[in-house]
Amino acid sequence: MIIRKATINNISDALRLVKSVGCSFSVHKSLAEKGYIKPIIIEKIDNRAANVLKQEAISVGADSIVSEDVSKFRYGTSNTILFATINQTKKLINKLKLQLFGLKEVAFELDKILSEKKVFKYGNKYLDLSSPVVMGIINMDPNSFSGDGLTDSNKALRQAINFEKFGAKIIDIGAESSRPGVEPIDAKTEIKRLLPSLRKIRKDIRIPISVDTYKYETAKAALDEGADIINDIFALRKGGGKLAKLVADTKVGLILMHMKGVPRNMQISPCYKNCTSEVYKFLMERKKYAISFGIAEECVAIDPGPGFGKNLEHNFELIKNMNVFSNLGVVVGAVSRKKFIKTLTEDTDKTAFIVTNFLTALSGADILRVHDVKETVNVLKIVEIFQRL
Repeated sequence: MIIRKATINNISDALRLVKSVGCSFSVHKSLAEKGYIKPIIIEKIDNRAANVLKQEAISVGADSIVSEDVSKFRYGTSNTILFATINQTKKLINKLKLQLFGLKEVAFELDKILSEKKVFKYGNKYLDLSSPVVMGIINMDPNSFSGDGLTDSNKALRQAINFEKFGAKIIDIGAESSRPGVEPIDAKTEIKRLLPSLRKIRKDIRIPISVDTYKYETAKAALDEGADIINDIFALRKGGGKLAKLVADTKVGLILMHMKGVPRNMQISPCYKNCTSEVYKFLMERKKYAISFGIAEECVAIDPGPGFGKNLEHNFELIKNMNVFSNLGVVVGAVSRKKFIKTLTEDTDKTAFIVTNFLTALSGADILRVHDVKETVNVLKIVEIFQRL
């Protein structure tokens, strides 16, 4: 007889473990859902709701950790952690739908967490994200922080063609650097840099094209030339709603990124009480703002923004917690050639960046925005097998 630990990192692991015993096929799924505990944090919940939640969790065989204020029936809000299997969470959802104090909203959010849809819509098309994919970066700003800025549209076209051949599923074109300390450029300059390359790339590649811009004028010009996605580092905070309305009207994809401050000052002593929580709250609010303009939920992806207003610990905390953001939709992991990696490792080749891309995918990112496309595509083959086994 051998007694050992079992590894269950996700529901697929639980399902494989159940199947290995040789039990009836008809109970595989139900038993797997009983074996995988998915901890869920609920922040700033009404203490009365937290009390009810704990009792209902216990009634289905689960449990929750509540603050001392909840135990002593004090008014106010607090944080709660729910420990429940998928099976228990499903039962709990049905109970919470009948409760007061905001617990109906909790039930709705728990249901979303369990569903974990993995598609990104742009126009009338969908990008399959059952496994992570690569977004290849093409910089048309000669001042790019990564040193790969192009000024020749023919070179940009060759790079895009190679990226598609190597296995990228999205091309991301940007014409304004967002490196720390940089001054912004006007839309006219950005458009002049962007459009010659965009026109050639749109003509010759089949995969969707994302344009990295926060300006309405640039986005409008790019969409008129056939761009499929707008990648906005300011998460629709510029332009007074014009960009949001444009995205809604054209039904293109949208990526919303978190950034504390602006590129000019974002790396001056960034500070958070709880980085993951604050970034999550920001992105949740920006996604709600986007949806309020009529942008479809499946058209919105989010990017926690490592390197944008974060220190070293903040960056790795976000990388480690990529899966936390999956409840907000498709998660973009953009860590490629970021200064914090280069500073930490003093790496002169691609190794540290490839490793960080690997960790970002393993931690739950759906789209990896990278410079080193061929290498990262190969890394994702390893990630896919690792997660499937």
